[in-house]
Amino acid sequence: MNPTISLPRRVERARRIGSTFGRVYLGIKANQLLERRLPRATMRRRWSAHHRSSARAIHRTALDLRGLILKGCQFLGSRADVLPREYVEVLSRLQDRVPARAFAVVRETVERELGRPLEDVFARFGRRPIASASLAQVHDAELHDGRRVAVKVQYPEIEALMKSDLANLRSLFRAVGVLERDFDLMPLVEELATYMPLELDFVNEAHNAETISAHFADRADVGVPGIVWEHTTRRVLTMEFVDGIKITDGRALDAAGVDRTAVARLLIECFCEQILVHGFFHADPHPGNLCVQATPDGPRLVLLDFGLAKDLPPRFREGVLAFVGALFAEDPKAAAAALIDLGFETRSGDPGSLEALARVLLEEGKALQRSAFLDKRRLAAAGGEIQDIVRRNPIIRIPSHLVLVGRVLGLLSGVGRSLGAELNLLEILLPYAVAPAAAPAPSTRA
Repeated sequence: MNPTISLPRRVERARRIGSTFGRVYLGIKANQLLERRLPRATMRRRWSAHHRSSARAIHRTALDLRGLILKGCQFLGSRADVLPREYVEVLSRLQDRVPARAFAVVRETVERELGRPLEDVFARFGRRPIASASLAQVHDAELHDGRRVAVKVQYPEIEALMKSDLANLRSLFRAVGVLERDFDLMPLVEELATYMPLELDFVNEAHNAETISAHFADRADVGVPGIVWEHTTRRVLTMEFVDGIKITDGRALDAAGVDRTAVARLLIECFCEQILVHGFFHADPHPGNLCVQATPDGPRLVLLDFGLAKDLPPRFREGVLAFVGALFAEDPKAAAAALIDLGFETRSGDPGSLEALARVLLEEGKALQRSAFLDKRRLAAAGGEIQDIVRRNPIIRIPSHLVLVGRVLGLLSGVGRSLGAELNLLEILLPYAVAPAAAPAPSTRA
């Protein structure tokens, strides 16, 4: 079954998306005009009030519309390293506190997908979900053999909502491109169009989980729930139940005696190993997908939700090492050449803007020698410089796998900042950068 979305509902979704974005955009332009006339302290209060009211409006729209809009807002809510704190405080509530669907809808989906009555499969099935997200909700259950499991059930109309939202966002971002010629948001829409269908295929997600689990089989401090294949389909995923503390719940971590700095270090190590050693990584590590278990040997990181995972090209690691080496040597020309080898292209073909970009990244790399996570003010200043560089000679192609790696780094930076950890990122990264890459495992993914 693939439910469709009626025309009136599609029109209403387009209206809500456009009106919400329009109010935020007009408020930003108004404040930018006032900034020239009002005292700095007054403008700080105005900006804070605008950010909070905008975040609340976006939050309401995301909860009402769900689908792709909710998924995007969950991502934004994890970006404590980039977004103003007002947005993070409001949008982070969307990570795992989305209103649940009625149990009757869940029962119907599970029975249709598994081809059997719910009671024939499960000895117990919780009527209330333990987590509700943008695409699905998760229920605590027990199989007849006594195993406790978590059952992820996809919302029946989510695929149709995704297609409708993509069409709306394409129209909206084209309009933004006309108003603000320095901003091209269309690559974001195309990225969503490429990766969101994969997140709707739970069989693909199960294969991703097993691949990453195999990669960490020799590490006791990283865990992945096991898959129950006999009760898994494209829209229902049954897996081992794993309990833990949400990685951004500082109070619970402290109460359990978990060292936050050890958690941050483990998080960085886990993703360095995925990206630089195995060449396959969990591409959606927002706080709702990361939990921590307290053990006598220290924290154990549990990875959840593998709907978005990515194989890296065979020569990706060499390109990254060449780029990092050029940054260490403080050689912007070599760094620009490495970016071209990685697949970057500029409109004019002149590497000058990539050299300028490398200089900005070089300064941020120096800052990372003192801290695991980028300072928000530094990042904002660097973002302004990068926008100026791109405006002069637009970068027209950034490889999609690098977009995902950048997204992961942003998510991890936001999580790390919430942990309050102070680490030397380059010191942790170096052993993974010089270690030999693992041989690729046979792919079973779509």
